[in-house]
Amino acid sequence: MSEREQRAAVPEPGPDAVVFRAAGNPFAVATANPRFEARDVGVAAATGGRYAVKVFRSREGGPVAPALHWHDADFQYVHVLRGEIEYQLAGGRRERLGAGDSIYQPEGCRHCVVWMSDDLELLEIYTPSDVRAIMVEP
Repeated sequence: MSEREQRAAVPEPGPDAVVFRAAGNPFAVATANPRFEARDVGVAAATGGRYAVKVFRSREGGPVAPALHWHDADFQYVHVLRGEIEYQLAGGRRERLGAGDSIYQPEGCRHCVVWMSDDLELLEIYTPSDVRAIMVEP
């Protein structure tokens, strides 16, 4: 069997897929920032805490008091589904993201949200699931 045929071979049955439904999994006010509400889609439970996926949405748009911080995440990725959000990054650089835009924030990347639209909705993926925000002194 060629190498290509070996790669294309169907693997032995493994774990089954896990489906997450929005019904019965309501949004709740985010603990880190009450201007957001969040829904944990269940990936953390399904992966034993290795990964987390959450949907965040704005409870109130407009300027946000800067709270510069970083996360002790191995991986953090944010994808804007709807609306807009503006980040302040290290050195004072600002980036405004709209629907379809994304940002990867490596561990130690200092950032904060400084503005968001009323209709903001975003998807955040990170690992591990018990990531902490470490505040940075101004």
